Amino acid sequence: MQEQQYTKGQLAVKRAYSSSDIGVLIATFATFFLLSAGYFIISYFTSEEFVGEKVTLVSVFVGLLVVAMGAALFFGLVLVLGMVMIKIQRQIMLGNALQVEYSDYAWLRDWVNEVAADLEMPRVEVFITQDPVINAYAFGFVRPYTIVLHSGSIRYLTKEELKVVVLHEMGHIKYGHTNASLYLTPFMGVPVLGGMFGWLAGFWQRRAELTSDRLALMYLGDSELVKQALIKVHVGPDVAKSMNDVARQWQQYVAERPMNRFAQTFSGHPFLVRRISHIDKYKSVVEPPAPTPAQQSAAQ
Repeated sequence: MQEQQYTKGQLAVKRAYSSSDIGVLIATFATFFLLSAGYFIISYFTSEEFVGEKVTLVSVFVGLLVVAMGAALFFGLVLVLGMVMIKIQRQIMLGNALQVEYSDYAWLRDWVNEVAADLEMPRVEVFITQDPVINAYAFGFVRPYTIVLHSGSIRYLTKEELKVVVLHEMGHIKYGHTNASLYLTPFMGVPVLGGMFGWLAGFWQRRAELTSDRLALMYLGDSELVKQALIKVHVGPDVAKSMNDVARQWQQYVAERPMNRFAQTFSGHPFLVRRISHIDKYKSVVEPPAPTPAQQSAAQ
C-alpha cells in the first residue's frame, strides 16, 4: 500500500512507529523474568526449609514447583492489585477532577474523539485536575483509557500546544505503553531486585516517550510547535521563549558528555535537549527541507 492511500492518522502512526521499541520491551521482560526466576530459586534453595534436607531429584523438582507456584501467585496478586488501583485512580478522577465531556472544554473532547477515530484507537477520556505544574499523563489497560491534564497545562499552554501534549499521551495509549507499564509493575515489587528493575525499565520508557513525541510531530506536522510545547513543559512558560536556537545548540553541545547520558538513565523521560534534537532529526519526514541558496537564486 502506497503512503497516499493511508489516512492522516494511519500515516502518522506508521511514521512514528519503531519496531525496535518492541525489541527493547521484549528484552526487558525476558531479563526481568530470568533474574526474577533466579532470585526466587536461590531464595528457596538457600532457605531453612530446604537447607539440611537430603537433596534428590524429587526434592529439587518439588522445590522448583513450589518456586514456580509461589512466583506465579506473587505476580498474579500484584498484577490484579495494579489493575484494581488503575480502576480506583479513574474513580478518583471522576469524583475529584473535571471531565471535559460536557464542560466548557467540550471542544477538547470533540477534538480528541476525532483524533482517536483517525488514529484508530480506543475512546479516550480527558480529565483536568488541580496542579500548577505543566504536565499530563495517561493510564488504563481496557476501555475507557484516561488522559489527565494538570490545570497548569490548561493555564499556560496555547490550544495548539495543548494538542501536542494530548497527542503525546494518546501515543502512549495507541502503542500500548500504558498496558506494558502495567505488566512491568509486578517486577518492581520483587525484593532486592525491584530497584534495579525500575532502572532497567527506564531504557524502554525513554524510547516510549520519544515515540509519543514522534506521533505528535507526524500528526500535527509542525516541529517548532512540538518543540515549543516540550520546552514549556520542561522549563516553564516564563522562560520558554528564552530557549532560542542559540541556547538550544549550546545546551545540546555541552550536554553531549558521557556523564550527562549516564545521569539520564535515572530518569523515566529523555532529557529535554535530546527530545528537541529527536524532533529535529525527524522533522524532514513531514516538513520540506529549506531551499539552498542555489535553489533560491534559481527561483528568482
